[in-house]
Amino acid sequence: MVSMRYAEVAVDAAVGHSRTFSYSVPPRFTVEPGQLVWVPFGRRVLQGLVVELVDMPNVPETRDILQPVEPSPLIGSEHIKLGRWISAHYRCSLFTAIAPLLPPGFEDNVRSRIAAVPDAVAKSDDVKPESIVVLIGLTQKKTGMDEAEFAKLLGVNGNREISRMVDKGLVRRNLSMPRPKVAPKYESFILRPPETPPKIDETEEPKLPARQEGLLAAVREQKAPYPTALANKEFGNGVGQALFGKGLVAMEWVRADATAIAKPSSEDGRHQHTLTVHQEEALAKISGAIEDPELKPGSFLLHGVTGSGKTEVYLRAIDQVVSQGRQAIFLVPEISLTPQTLERVNAWFPGRVAVMHSRLTSRQQFDQWWDIRAGKYDVVVGPRSSLFAPLGDLGLIVIDEEHEWTYKQVETHPLYHARTSALQLGRLTGSPVVMGSATPDVETYYAATRGWHTLLELPDRVSAGPDRVSRLAQVEVCDMRRELRDGNRSIFSRSLAQGLKECVANRHQAILFLNRRGASSIVQCRDCGHVVTCRSCSVSLTYHSNRDRLLCHCCNRRTRMPNTCESCRGAHIRQLGAGTQRVVEEVKELLPGVTVDRLDADATR
Repeated sequence: MVSMRYAEVAVDAAVGHSRTFSYSVPPRFTVEPGQLVWVPFGRRVLQGLVVELVDMPNVPETRDILQPVEPSPLIGSEHIKLGRWISAHYRCSLFTAIAPLLPPGFEDNVRSRIAAVPDAVAKSDDVKPESIVVLIGLTQKKTGMDEAEFAKLLGVNGNREISRMVDKGLVRRNLSMPRPKVAPKYESFILRPPETPPKIDETEEPKLPARQEGLLAAVREQKAPYPTALANKEFGNGVGQALFGKGLVAMEWVRADATAIAKPSSEDGRHQHTLTVHQEEALAKISGAIEDPELKPGSFLLHGVTGSGKTEVYLRAIDQVVSQGRQAIFLVPEISLTPQTLERVNAWFPGRVAVMHSRLTSRQQFDQWWDIRAGKYDVVVGPRSSLFAPLGDLGLIVIDEEHEWTYKQVETHPLYHARTSALQLGRLTGSPVVMGSATPDVETYYAATRGWHTLLELPDRVSAGPDRVSRLAQVEVCDMRRELRDGNRSIFSRSLAQGLKECVANRHQAILFLNRRGASSIVQCRDCGHVVTCRSCSVSLTYHSNRDRLLCHCCNRRTRMPNTCESCRGAHIRQLGAGTQRVVEEVKELLPGVTVDRLDADATR
């Protein structure tokens, strides 16, 4: 006697975090962890994911799994463990936590239709009159009615009324499993059968129509399988099927290859640069973790200034992983950054790079997911959702610009942080995690200084020159209070004024940044200290010299420049602070005859 097996299933329902439900596995099904199934849940039929097979259930009575959605598991044990961790850490249902790991288009609900049984109206003695009217309308529909539509016609508590009708035998509920939203594409080919029939004697009367004879000759002449689409185009629709029906040819269906999203690069981007000393040191430590997954900590913070060659270190580390037959994930903070990163990564690994993000079509997302799962790609590039790519042998995770807030999923459930989740996935798979940034997140940098991550420094900017290292721009912080005490009443320090003069003298250009519009940010009475504010927003008004008006930068309210204080009626009104308009005025005063352009919201409007 075969013992009954039971499955712990994460159900697509609003339940507590980490909770699973016990179901019995019918002997006719082979079910494994990671497999998507249909299960009864109360009065509903829902999707669920098998997370574990057990010999004993957690409850005295169980219901059967109805049927698998897919014949084989969709995710492996590491991803199930990651889903459990996300569910517990971010307090969401286990199915919600696992959903990003599943293929695109899997989400669906069972279709439920309500049909009236024979003599339903005659049996409806204790049914409300208004419900009988709806039931009469249902009896006139041979195929029944959608349950949601029927409940709406029944009015308030329609679902409860349907349940009563089902219990009384007045109606029956018919469930139908949905078709997948996106399915694989297949191409058919015409083949010569294993035993080719004898060739028709051309002197005899042809036994086949001309089109069939022509297609049969073309199939015999071509060694490779003959595409059915080409046969339909050249010889007409149905000709190949007719030959197949007569046993003269065989037919084969092959899954169509998806169109590659990452186009192979024409240039080889490998090892075109000599690494600096700091790059070599950083790569050596990452390589050590790749070779020895037990090395702790397995996470790295690559702290390097902009242009220090962090991407070069990433790519060489990925190259080491790929050469071992393993795979890597390269996360970028935004979809808009994916193309430029993809171009460089694809130059190293032409034809072996996949892309995953939400702006791909449903078909593209579906094909990419299944091709990644089939092992066609070594590297996956994309934003936070790419972390859940179905790679079978993950060896490295790279998180570029790890400080960016876009690594947080804040719109739809599950709500998660890709950086934190990547660190957990790295622990589960034994994969090093490399986080890179010129301005690391405070939390990450603190963890690195405490030894929880290995801190790798790239202090120099890499250039194309022979020494490969260029000096960083010199930064000088000026104390404007001291400048004022020394008699400088300009908004420019003496160092800045001198630098502008030298720049113009050398026929160079300069850019001055100031994140404030207008000429003066505050208009204040010198007698009583009153500041002119917006009557609607209660924020200080900004003086715009080109209009000679005060403007509220919140509600766009405009008013004239006052001659007297509205509080004390004093006449000593002073403009304080500086905006982009005043910067232009002072530059023209400092450098007469120099062309100055202002680029702000007022100038570009």
